[in-house]
Amino acid sequence: MNKQRPSRLTVFIASPYTKGDPAMNTSFQCRVFDRLLRDKRVLPVAPLWSHFQHLMFPRPYQDWIDYDQEMLKLYDCCLRLNAELPEFGYVQRESSGADAEVEEFRRLGKPVFLSIEELYCWVTTWEE
Repeated sequence: MNKQRPSRLTVFIASPYTKGDPAMNTSFQCRVFDRLLRDKRVLPVAPLWSHFQHLMFPRPYQDWIDYDQEMLKLYDCCLRLNAELPEFGYVQRESSGADAEVEEFRRLGKPVFLSIEELYCWVTTWEE
């Protein structure tokens, strides 16, 4: 098995899903993923892509939580954001799932960031 590190840090995006509108929340997270990918500073991970998997192959909610919790060990850090789509006047802050993911990252001793700017400041120190 090849254990080489990627050239960029992997960032798990934690944001609301079930509270509020799941489609709007997913759209927000995909938008954040696109920005992070376009900026080419980190390798983003958008767990809400499971929204599309679930549309075709529904699973119990707990299956998705268990999957996410296990996968968190693979990522370097977490970016915890509220879902905000200003053009629709949409804001969702609450998320027990994202809060649990943040708790797990902290338990693992991995950093959690609350803004892209804060994340990029940390990435700059890692790149040096």
